[in-house]
Amino acid sequence: MLHNVGRRFIWFLIGSTIFASFIGYALFKAGLISFPGSPKSQRALNIKDGNGNRRVGKIRVT
Repeated sequence: MLHNVGRRFIWFLIGSTIFASFIGYALFKAGLISFPGSPKSQRALNIKDGNGNRRVGKIRVT
């Protein structure tokens, strides 16, 4: 009987891990959660650019 409980617990852990990974991936793709790191969007890169010399197309904005 104890062996059966252990097997069920292991399958519960595996299923919970897969379910939590799927939910986390869906939230990440929806943009509801993000992880710390370098910003990849152009707007974030423009905000980070502090010297004011940005290029917009062929026009240099100062």
